Amino acid sequence: MAKKSTSLLGYLFVIGCAITAVGFVLPIFSANILGIAKASVNGFDLVGKGDSLMKVAALLVFIGAVAGIVFEFVPVGGVSNLLKLIALVISIAGGLYCFFNTSDVGLKLAAKVLSVGFYAIIAGWIVALVGWLLGKK
Repeated sequence: MAKKSTSLLGYLFVIGCAITAVGFVLPIFSANILGIAKASVNGFDLVGKGDSLMKVAALLVFIGAVAGIVFEFVPVGGVSNLLKLIALVISIAGGLYCFFNTSDVGLKLAAKVLSVGFYAIIAGWIVALVGWLLGKK
């Protein structure tokens, strides 16, 4: 079996998925409460709150990113690129559902307390999408 050579550009999709997974663990929302206490929420905290669909959507962000990494390294035949795209779309769909269904907090307030994890997730999605587009054969 011949070993195929890949460059850093070949792993751009994996790097994006890894950034998304790490962003899920970092604080997504963070706020100072009257300058006394600081509250932060990461992705796993979101899984513990809200309705069942919100829990599933929050988990899909992480699961989609990890599945994208797995599909990069596990041979699945000729549908590898399609499976990687599906994993990325699932991750993005879960994240969009979580963000737009913060009706108990409100979008304007939620936008004011976004933290590094949120931005890492968005950056990871963009890097993974660019990596998928450049890695298509």
